[in-house]
Amino acid sequence: MINNACTPATPCVNSRSTATAAFPMATKARRARQYLGNDEPRLEDLLSDDVLIRLMARDGVAADQLRALVGFIPN
Repeated sequence: MINNACTPATPCVNSRSTATAAFPMATKARRARQYLGNDEPRLEDLLSDDVLIRLMARDGVAADQLRALVGFIPN
């Protein structure tokens, strides 16, 4: 019989315990407190977010186009 040449899997590591050290959340937690309750971020705050900027660039959407679209939404 042929022996298995594969090495055993590495033991499981609890990734949740090390995630907080690798990704500090203090900055995001401070920003999140600004919007407690029913407060919402301003459109300019959203449009200055790095993730949203990258998503818009990937989708070919310009900030001016989004501002124009939002202008059509009734209050």
